[in-house]
Amino acid sequence: MSITITQIAKLAGVSRGTVDRVIHQRGRVAPEVEKRIRDIMDENDYHPYMLGRALAVSKTPLTIGMIMIEKGNPFFN
Repeated sequence: MSITITQIAKLAGVSRGTVDRVIHQRGRVAPEVEKRIRDIMDENDYHPYMLGRALAVSKTPLTIGMIMIEKGNPFFN
């Protein structure tokens, strides 16, 4: 099993959010902290799990439709 973001954060001594900002290049991370996180990621051969990301992004509300035929159906009489 590969290393997780939480484990990287623990090894680097930072929060999980900081590791997330480094992975997704969102800035607001000190250069030395970013280097430390990237070194840990490289040492442990960490790569983001793309399928998991796709599943997280695709969380849209589910819509269910129903067609009801009233002609000849005793329920509607």
